Amino acid sequence: MEYRISTIMDQNGLPFVEAPDGGIDFGQITVEQNLPPAPIRLSIGDRNNGLMHIEIRHGDQIRKAGFVSVVAFVAYVAQNYNSIKKGNTYKNAGEGESQTYLVQLADEHNNTLWVQLSKDDTYWNVNSAGVLSKRYGRNKENIWSASELQNEEPASSNTSQPATNADKEAGSNGTVSDVSNCKNTTFS
Repeated sequence: MEYRISTIMDQNGLPFVEAPDGGIDFGQITVEQNLPPAPIRLSIGDRNNGLMHIEIRHGDQIRKAGFVSVVAFVAYVAQNYNSIKKGNTYKNAGEGESQTYLVQLADEHNNTLWVQLSKDDTYWNVNSAGVLSKRYGRNKENIWSASELQNEEPASSNTSQPATNADKEAGSNGTVSDVSNCKNTTFS
């Protein structure tokens, strides 16, 4: 398991994992996606959430799908997702309720990140991640979809990327991704 740990801590005092670019932001959720805008981050976590949980529960599954690491998978999905669905609501001890969301990239599977907004609303924490069947999440409430957004675009709109990004693949969420081919790529 190869990954780099940041010196920046999450809301629970656990360090964030560095993204492949060396920062702590793996992706971004924007206001256009009908949720509070904030970066997507992955903490080292524990057995219940974060990188350690994903490694224990889903790491082998992610690597069998062709990804070299959980970090590569999280980066790939966070930068290329094409839908967000409402997940589960959890009761927090003395702090009300907390909502999770499924950030998904559909291909032959539903590549899914379960995210939850931090208590201070400054980042989306990746609680879990996995490679799931296409059926998973189909009955969940749709919050945002790239296909719906593309269907709303007028035919005359300019959707081309700036010339500096023309040779990079744009993710379905509109961001230009340098990790769009994370399968069989090692980040160390």
